[in-house]
Amino acid sequence: MRITQQHIADRAGVTRAAVSYVLSGRAEQMRLSKDLVRRVRQAAEDLGYVPNHAATSLASGRSQTLGLLLGDAAGRVAPFWSPIAEGVEAGALEAGYDVLLIRARGDAALEGLRRLQQRRVDGLVVLGRSADRAAVWREAPVPPVVIRTGRSAALPGVELDARPGIDAAVEHLAGLGHRRLLWLGPARGVESRARAVDEAARRQGLATDVIVVERPGDEAWQSAESEIAQWGDALRGVLPDRLPMGAILCWNDRLALGLYAVLAQRGLRVPSDVSVVGFDDQEASLGLPGLASISHEFRRMGIEATRLALRIITGELSADQAPGAVVRVPSRYVVRPSVGPSP
Repeated sequence: MRITQQHIADRAGVTRAAVSYVLSGRAEQMRLSKDLVRRVRQAAEDLGYVPNHAATSLASGRSQTLGLLLGDAAGRVAPFWSPIAEGVEAGALEAGYDVLLIRARGDAALEGLRRLQQRRVDGLVVLGRSADRAAVWREAPVPPVVIRTGRSAALPGVELDARPGIDAAVEHLAGLGHRRLLWLGPARGVESRARAVDEAARRQGLATDVIVVERPGDEAWQSAESEIAQWGDALRGVLPDRLPMGAILCWNDRLALGLYAVLAQRGLRVPSDVSVVGFDDQEASLGLPGLASISHEFRRMGIEATRLALRIITGELSADQAPGAVVRVPSRYVVRPSVGPSP
């Protein structure tokens, strides 16, 4: 016998309409109690209910699909998209949604807009320069949610709050007796991280030095091996022979791993002579020793982007509220053996 929503309603002791609201993801919108939602879901599970996707989409007027737009004009995909995509999928599955991967060559924003206008997707999660196409997105039925790596057009988005992880890392170093820190990073585009390191150090009574390292080209598209080697070459020209501090915080993990090679060539050991902290927590665990890092929380950013997109799709956020909606995901300090007591 095919299990219907009426069977679930009878078992849970609720109306069929209530079952429909719960199974279509509209329970919060309809202000149904948590107990009612729990009873409906438990009844559906007990009866082995399998929803008809086509019928659900027809009834709700939605495709129950979220678009994930990635890639630049050349179709390239940065390595950090993988954990973001995993988070988007996890958030979508949690809400009973599918994810449609949209990897466009050429004008990615126009491709994403077409999918929205054709109702093939109910909403869109975007990363990349296509997010800055404000004129394109004005034609969209709903605005896309942007995974922000910088400031984008007036669109709803998710961005990282670097301070919590930086605060925890600096506090850890201070607790290990370090009194002077070095920040290594590019001159432009990362001022907020350098500023957060300086402010955290001041709160702990630590001195901070800064050395600017030029970025090795368009590093987002390079292999890890190539970028690490290029960071090492850049560091050899700017890092002083004698380091007056015992702890170094780096712009990202690959810069930190390039630093490993330079320190080893100078006969310095990590962490006996110098403690090193990276940022992003992508390749950090592969370092020898394992690199302490401030996690960019890519997966969590994907989950939060999906949740924000669904709030827009369901109307929980109005058309006026959506453009200014921003979710800030706190970074997290991951302790590994590259950090030790001050020498």
